[in-house]
This record gives sequence, structure tokens and C-alpha cells, in this order.
Amino acid sequence: MQHWADKTAEALIAGRPDVEIYTCASGISPSGPIHIGNLRDLATIAFVGRALEDRGRRVRLIHSWDDYDRLRKIPRPKAAGSTGLPHWLEERARRMQIPESFEEHLGRPLASVPDPLGEYPSYADRFEREFENALAELGLKIEILRQSKLYPSGVYRDAIIESVASRELIYDIIASFRTQAPTEEERKAFLPVTVYCSACNRDTTKASLVSGSETVLRVVCATCRHEESLDLRDAANVKLPWKVDWAMRWRHEGVVFEPFGKDHATAGGSYEVSSEISRRVFGAEPPMPQPYEFIGIKGLTGKMSGSTGLLLTPSDLLEIYQPEVALWMYARVAPMKVFDVAVDDQVLRMYDEFDRALAGDPQMETDLRSLEIAKTRDREPRPVPFRQLTGFCGIVQGNSDALETIFAKMGTPFVKAEFEERLHKAEMWLERFVPQNRVVIRSARNDEVWSSLNAGERSWIRSLADWLDRTESFSIEDATEAVYEIPKSAEQTDKEQSAAQKRFFQIVYALVFGTARGPRLGTFLAVVPKERFVELLRFKD
Repeated sequence: MQHWADKTAEALIAGRPDVEIYTCASGISPSGPIHIGNLRDLATIAFVGRALEDRGRRVRLIHSWDDYDRLRKIPRPKAAGSTGLPHWLEERARRMQIPESFEEHLGRPLASVPDPLGEYPSYADRFEREFENALAELGLKIEILRQSKLYPSGVYRDAIIESVASRELIYDIIASFRTQAPTEEERKAFLPVTVYCSACNRDTTKASLVSGSETVLRVVCATCRHEESLDLRDAANVKLPWKVDWAMRWRHEGVVFEPFGKDHATAGGSYEVSSEISRRVFGAEPPMPQPYEFIGIKGLTGKMSGSTGLLLTPSDLLEIYQPEVALWMYARVAPMKVFDVAVDDQVLRMYDEFDRALAGDPQMETDLRSLEIAKTRDREPRPVPFRQLTGFCGIVQGNSDALETIFAKMGTPFVKAEFEERLHKAEMWLERFVPQNRVVIRSARNDEVWSSLNAGERSWIRSLADWLDRTESFSIEDATEAVYEIPKSAEQTDKEQSAAQKRFFQIVYALVFGTARGPRLGTFLAVVPKERFVELLRFKD
């Protein structure tokens, strides 16, 4: 079955065979933390770009920061403990608590609003930098454009003047998608521009053309009452409204492909309106669209919200997933299909499946192309089993040498350089999302558990301690055989035997780790020095 990115690339080439450079674009307004759903924008153009390059085409990938947009509202984090989300996520949102006085910046360009914590040049820059750092870690090479630089630079002035000259046509196009009937008065007063006041830098202005001119505006600010005349031929504080701006930039950049959230693709939505403006005002064919479904999160029970800053960012994703694994998750699902990013126990399955695809498992054939187009860096991740890393990282307590020894005893002699990156991801996953899964050897005997055992269960534990005492050297197979044999008896049915073995494992885990689960018991007994845990299995009575 052909990969969705290859299908898209072939459709692009068929539709526009004479294009010299295939420009694929994405754009985000940095009005708050950039969440993992936004990453689908950039991942999609990266994958389609790779498919185009594989077909010998020249490609340009661009990402626009719409940081010349206005600050619309102030994020308001909820009180700690009220969301059901991890504590660290609540803490981060609360750290970004913006004071009431910050409302004075409403209506100003995002790039002109100060960072509330004083750590970055602007409010927008805080979120742009974090996202760009994540792109670098992912290995996505995408040209970054900042609209807060481009608009004031004057590169769009001719297009702004062109839009003003076509104001009635633009109004008619926009009005044709509305249910409310337009009025001739509104049509005559309409100007497709937003003007930031040169005195207070807010967009709370009303602009009108000076009589007899097509480029000179009379501007009055409703906030500070500043009045001025503005000539569009040299103005640096004017921008086009969203649907006109989008169409204008398609022509300016020569965009032929752009993904966006499915909400923009509805009938009468932003893409359809901007496409009409693109054709009829700017004389340019709109890009091939790629709507995409939103991304869910599996493993968090609380409600995430961009308006409160309670969301997962690509940087959060990269705390637990290697870059190649993260991109592969996005590549394997076609844009219009929903998928969940797992942060619960399914993380283990994601790594298992990725490693199987990496090894060329025939059953993972449909994922091999996803693996290929998700590879952005010249390296091959080592398939060190993530399950084993999560099972043993608490036991070795950061001692990589001890983990090397464990791997050697297991017959998989991975060295530090091969597993350290994944080890860090495993530790972060356990700390941030599943702390209940962390396994640490207890520092003292668990008398409470011991006192709750019946005579038969205590005999199992004594048998295990005796076996460890008398067996000087043993393999994983030897230990596995022993732990399955100890709770068995001749009179048990198969079902009773299985239940006894399960109960035995639970008791050992409770005595050694204080948990109901742990690493494979035979493996643990064979690879961890018994001096570290055997005393936890010895009781006097």
C-alpha cells in the first residue's frame, strides 16, 4: 500500500508538473504554548517534502510565525490540583500566571508584548524559541519566517495597496460566505487592513481613505484617541486581516501545498474564502490543501486547554520519545485520521513497534516507509528494549555501569553510549507520567506484607530464599524455571497452577519492591546481585 505522503507528492506533481520549486508551508500564531497538535503542520510538510525530493523535485519548506497578530486574551491557569493533570504540568502553567495589569497589552502585536517572566525578548518569542528548539532536536530543517519582521519591512506594501484597491471585491467575496445580508454602507466603508496605532501600538483603530486618495488613510485610535494620516506606500504598522493575509502570502511565497486543522476546511471556512480571494484578487491558484484531524493524548485523565496553558508541547513529547520515534508516530497515520499520542503504558508498545520496524519485521511492512520518511538525521537509533530500561532504571539508580553489567548478563551487551539517550527518556517517563511504575529495591523487610501471608505462601518465599542461598551461579533460564516451579504442586489443576504462580510473583514484588509489578522475575534474580535483595526475603517466623 502506498504511503499517504507519496500519494500527496504524486498528486502535487500531476497537478503542477511545471513548478520549479515546490514550496510547502505551515503557520502558527504563538499566542501561547505550542502544543503537540500543531506539530502535525510541520511534520506533514516535512514528510511530503521528503516524498517530493525522492521524486527528484526541488523543495522549499517554510513555517510562518504569525506573531504580528494581536494578543486576544490572557491565559488563566486553574488552581493547583483542580485539573486532574500531572503536578509538573500545573506548576508550569501556574508559573506563566499573567497579572491582571497585563491586559494593557491586549490588541498589541504578539511580538511587541513583553515576556511576563522577563526571560525572552517578547511574549511570542518565549513560545517560538521552545518550539524551534524542538524542531532542531527532531532534525526538521524548515525555514522560519516571522511576520512581525516581514510586515514592517515593507515586503507586502504593494500587496496591501492592491488589496485596498480591490476592497469592494474582497468585501463581496467575504460577504458571499455569510448568512447575514451585507449593506451598501458597510461595503463602502470596508477596508481590508488592520492598523496598529503608532502611539499605543494597539489595533483598536478605525481607518478610512482620505477623500481622493487610494493610499492615504485617516486613522483614529479608540483606546488612546491618537489621530494620524498614514500613507500605505511607506507605512510600517499595517497588516492584512487573516483571510486576505493568507491568500496574499500564498502568492508572495509561491505556496503549492499547505496543511491545516480540519476546522479551516469546512464549507465556507477560511480556506475556501481565502482561495476565492487568491484567485479573484491576487490572480494566483491556491495551494493544494491538506486538512488534518486533531491529536489526542492517551494516559492523561484531566482536561487540557490552550487557554489555560495546560497542554503538552513537542518538547514534552521529546522528554519521553526519541526524535525518530516521535516523527514515526506522526508519519504512520494519514493526516485525516485521528491518533493518540500515548503517555501511559502504551509508550512501551510504541517503542516495541518502532524497534520491530527498525529491524525490518515483515509484519511491520506498512510502517517501513513511515520509518524512512521520518528519518531526518544521519544516525540509527539502537533498539535497546525500552521495557527493560524502565524496569531496571529504578533498580540501578542512575548507575550506567551497573546497567551495562545487567545487559551483559542478559546476553544483550549494550554499552552506555547505546542506551543512555533512551535511559533518560525512560526515567523522565516514569517521573512525569507513570511514577507508580517505578521499581526500586526496598531498604527494609516488608513485615506488613509478610504478616498477611498464609502458611503456604510463606513456604514459597522460604523456598525462594533457600534456592538463592544454595545456588552459587545461575542463568536467567535457571531462575525462571525456579520461580515457576516453587508455587507448583502435584494436585493443582492448570488453572490453579497459573493462579498460584501469579500470586507468588505478586508477593515477591511486594516484598522486594513494595509494588504489585516489576521486571521479569527470573531475569531480575539472575542479573541483579542477590546481596542487594535476598535479605528482604528472609523472615524469622
